[in-house]
Amino acid sequence: MVSLYVFAISIIIGFLSSFICGAELKADLKKIYNNQVQKEFLASNVYLTFAHRLATRGVYHGFADFFFDSAEEERGHGKKLIDFYNVRDRELILQEIKIDDEIAKMEDLTTMIRKAQQLEQDVYDNLIELRQAAFEVKDYPTVHFIEKQMLEEQTTALKYINDLVRRIERNSGNSIVLLQMMDQDLRKKQVKKP
Repeated sequence: MVSLYVFAISIIIGFLSSFICGAELKADLKKIYNNQVQKEFLASNVYLTFAHRLATRGVYHGFADFFFDSAEEERGHGKKLIDFYNVRDRELILQEIKIDDEIAKMEDLTTMIRKAQQLEQDVYDNLIELRQAAFEVKDYPTVHFIEKQMLEEQTTALKYINDLVRRIERNSGNSIVLLQMMDQDLRKKQVKKP
């Protein structure tokens, strides 16, 4: 009789712990999803800052347009994430998106491009984490959405910015000339952003 009682208690504990763990995993998914939305809008705001800085200096109009386009793309990603949750009647908590003073005052184009590379990598890494969290709670529509709508574009954008950084690093002795040539190509839209 005691062993039957212990057996019943262990089943109840197992059930409750799996329920609690499932709830914790879903809370983690929501937190990671919120974080992804924040990262997309942060990248958009940083790129707008870079675009404005470059456009007002009047030297790199091609890169200014590149960053304006990139800002709009990241904003679109953030909106896509919000729309996906809205359709599923899930709630997001949007926080303030603040750009630190170092970024707001950034002047050097090469530093801006490297910061963009870091932002794109952060967005990509969080997408991978988000996809994994959705898979763990068996939220397969979110897994599919992240894979088909977000990761494909993000992988292409990350490769593009990594290629830009590699070009700059390979030509570090002539980086100013290279940046001016790349800027002219961007103005002519010969360097296509994926």
